[in-house]
Amino acid sequence: MLVWLMLLTLSAPAEASVFSDALAKARSVMQSAFQLSFLHKLPVVFYKESFDRMFEHTNRSIDEMNLKYGDRTITRDQFQDDKAAHIKKSAELALHIKSLIGSAHLAYGITMVVGLIKEAIDGSFLNPGGSRSKEDVIADHIGARAVFGEKKFNESLNKHLGKLIKPEPAAPANGQTGESAAFAGDQSAATQSVEQQVNPFSQEGSQIGGNSSANARQQLIKRYYEAVEKGDTAAARSISAELKALP
Repeated sequence: MLVWLMLLTLSAPAEASVFSDALAKARSVMQSAFQLSFLHKLPVVFYKESFDRMFEHTNRSIDEMNLKYGDRTITRDQFQDDKAAHIKKSAELALHIKSLIGSAHLAYGITMVVGLIKEAIDGSFLNPGGSRSKEDVIADHIGARAVFGEKKFNESLNKHLGKLIKPEPAAPANGQTGESAAFAGDQSAATQSVEQQVNPFSQEGSQIGGNSSANARQQLIKRYYEAVEKGDTAAARSISAELKALP
């Protein structure tokens, strides 16, 4: 009886350990697969000339970017790095699929399905470190359009350019500190610009003090940055509204 009880006690942790190891391996394989790092090893047998031309055009369009957006000229350093990677890999995958099956529309559709599956997995238990993003899907769409030729790819890149560039840092208004400048203007602009900000309360030794009004403002600012770091945009907008209501 004692041996049987010991076996029962040990079996649960053992099963949990096996499941945990299997889940970790599945996550590793899945994340590696969705990086598409294996694509450059695949041979291009059919439609090689078309593949090479569009692959080069896609990479050059991103790496040597010089596009007009309103009164701004957007260069590569103003374009989001992860979105650039999405476009390149999506284009490479779509072009490989087209080289095998010959249909541009089918290649585009399969590539977008892969992109949507990846976004569904991001943020789930299979990839808890990831996060779902509509902009990632847009970048995948732009890259996949490479199968339709340079004109369609360029049109798509120009159409969605504004959604994929890095947000401009918010300029402090008169009488505002660098900490509270992010809350000037509309709430969506403040939320977008926060990617460029550093949480001043994350530094060791940072403290909140002073009179009650200033202390309340600093507390809200601290909560705002914490919400941003967690990716909770709804909470960030709510705190932004509270800050605006302060005297």
